[in-house]
Amino acid sequence: MATYSPFIAANKFGLGLQPGELPGVEADPRGWLLAQIPLTNRQPPRYADMASSATLIEMASDDYRTRQMIQQDGQVSADEVRPLREIRNRNAQLFREQTNQRLAVAIESDTPFAERLVRFWSNHFSISLAINKPTILYAGLPYENEAIRANMNGRFEDMLISVATHPVMLTYLDNTTSIGPNSPAAQQRENLGLNENYARETLELHTLGVDGGYTQDDVIALARMLTGWTVNLPTRNGNLPNPRATTGAFVFYPALHEPGTQQLLGKSYFNSGVQQGISALRDLARHPSTAYFIASKLARHFIADQPPTSAIEKLARVFADTQGDLPSVHQALVELDEAWDPAMKKLKSAEDFVVSTTRALPGVPLSDEVLDILSETLASFNQRAFTAPSPAGWPEQAEHWGGPDALLKRVEFINMVAGAVGPDFDAREIVPLILPSDAALQTAIRRSESQTQALALLLASPQFQWRA
Repeated sequence: MATYSPFIAANKFGLGLQPGELPGVEADPRGWLLAQIPLTNRQPPRYADMASSATLIEMASDDYRTRQMIQQDGQVSADEVRPLREIRNRNAQLFREQTNQRLAVAIESDTPFAERLVRFWSNHFSISLAINKPTILYAGLPYENEAIRANMNGRFEDMLISVATHPVMLTYLDNTTSIGPNSPAAQQRENLGLNENYARETLELHTLGVDGGYTQDDVIALARMLTGWTVNLPTRNGNLPNPRATTGAFVFYPALHEPGTQQLLGKSYFNSGVQQGISALRDLARHPSTAYFIASKLARHFIADQPPTSAIEKLARVFADTQGDLPSVHQALVELDEAWDPAMKKLKSAEDFVVSTTRALPGVPLSDEVLDILSETLASFNQRAFTAPSPAGWPEQAEHWGGPDALLKRVEFINMVAGAVGPDFDAREIVPLILPSDAALQTAIRRSESQTQALALLLASPQFQWRA
């Protein structure tokens, strides 16, 4: 029988305790977590005025086309300098706003377990804006809200399909350039063909896992079924694939779709247009390999880099029995005895570290200037939002966050924070409010020569650096 520690609830499941938050957690740590599960799809107030992804994709597409027209002859006239500068400024501003707002939501959250779950799934279905895909540059945060957050209280297959029909993912993983080799479009133009990228990542990273039992033929079959899944943006002739649909939104374009029946994992899928791919995705979501793969990732994120097999099997069983009902899986995670192990088995990622540090220092204003500094700090750690190094997302293991260079950057961040706000905080008062009792740490902090040094000791301590 596990001991339900409020510190584990807040620091391992959540995003770090804020001073003053402990009384509300310690009364019933397990209940505090379970109460947040229905709130995972709640829209943070900071996102209330955010435009839809379709609107932002249309805007980015217009900016890209304008820039191309200006630069097509290799020269920029005096009249063209201003619009180019406006586009560059808009690029920088909208990217900065996305990363800053996302960071602020984590720091301010009163449902930190719910917010961590959203971030887990967002990383599972990772995208990056730091690539040469200008039409999605403004839409990373709307993607997370529309495809991930909005489906947190449903089944995994609904989230999978929402991701698969989202313009940001289709663009990021090149499905917009995938053409059925025997489609009507391919018959009229040469050099059009299948792009397997999204299908491969769907099998390897989103559903079955690399050892999930699929073959190259399955990759090709799924890629064929997903042809025609694209974004309603002007084509080379300037026309929209579907003039009646919203510009910048997902559309199924039959002219690009590969005709015929496809075989995936031994099952035949007849050509029913967009439903062919949807049927395949639903079956992939319900596959036993998917249940085990998802369970493994959840356990690795919340329990340990090398999670116990017993925990994985329990989560996989709930996933399979409920057909991927996400609230049931999240509840099963909270109810695992293995998850309440107080040993230090999860080193905070860079984002965890920056977020939990700021949460521990009440009263630090989240001004644009402060958020810019924190976002730049995450950029120096190579973990700025929506810039994951690959479709696999950010790594989980401590080896990626605890190397010499990463530790040096943590020391630099700690010194910056302690130097900036150390005199305003008494670490002796903060430590019992955010960390479990530890006599050695409390003694070290008490013997510090200054409040700045005491705060630096607190932030650098293993008790704070690890999620436990």
